[in-house]
Amino acid sequence: MYLRFVRLYLREGAEPAFRKFYTERVQPALAATSGCLFAGLLAPWLGDEHRSLTLWRSADDARAYEQGGLYHQLLREVEPYLSARTVWRARLVDDASGSGESIQREIPPEGYELESSAAESTLGRPGRSLYVRIVAVHVASERQREFVERYRDSVLPALQAFPGCHGAFLAEAARNPNEMLSISVWDREESATRYEMSGEFERLTEETRSTFSPLRQWQFTLRDGGDEHQAQPDVATYHLVHGRRLSS
Repeated sequence: MYLRFVRLYLREGAEPAFRKFYTERVQPALAATSGCLFAGLLAPWLGDEHRSLTLWRSADDARAYEQGGLYHQLLREVEPYLSARTVWRARLVDDASGSGESIQREIPPEGYELESSAAESTLGRPGRSLYVRIVAVHVASERQREFVERYRDSVLPALQAFPGCHGAFLAEAARNPNEMLSISVWDREESATRYEMSGEFERLTEETRSTFSPLRQWQFTLRDGGDEHQAQPDVATYHLVHGRRLSS
């Protein structure tokens, strides 16, 4: 299974219209796309960075969607809702008119391989308001297997046992296998806050810290002026709005 993020920065006041566009245009288009299992919009508590989250049967299905034209058509349609902060890249494409090559703008997606199929059932749980917590860690190349085993044996059971957690799963960046995401889904913000305040997150971080990349820890220390600090995982939190399982 393959997870795909697209980061979208909305212009001020555009969120209601954008959510309508996502549910009425993007999700139906993805539902008709072979291999797409789930599509949901992650909305931040603060700020303008939204993420479109999709699950695919395979990376090949996601690539076929990107290369088939629909992805870029949707990008053109969504552009009026986006702010200048949106990061675009340009690439040369064959001009359909036969006159040579032209420049095409695109938002680079982020792809992740999933260790198990738990993501679909976890994200697809019925619920009016779900809270998604994404923890990013950078693992040393030679300790990846150990990190995955510790996550499976210690982190995952602890998350699943905590009240309000619907489930969690681990994702590995397709282009950078040292980057791992722990994605947990909660019934509400208060449940995730209780988890953080309980000290369990710090305990699990310490239990897996020996597998973290030493380069990441060195960068963290350097950024803080050389003071001794231990690297901490990056944590981002979102509402999962308009999540929908799709036929494939």
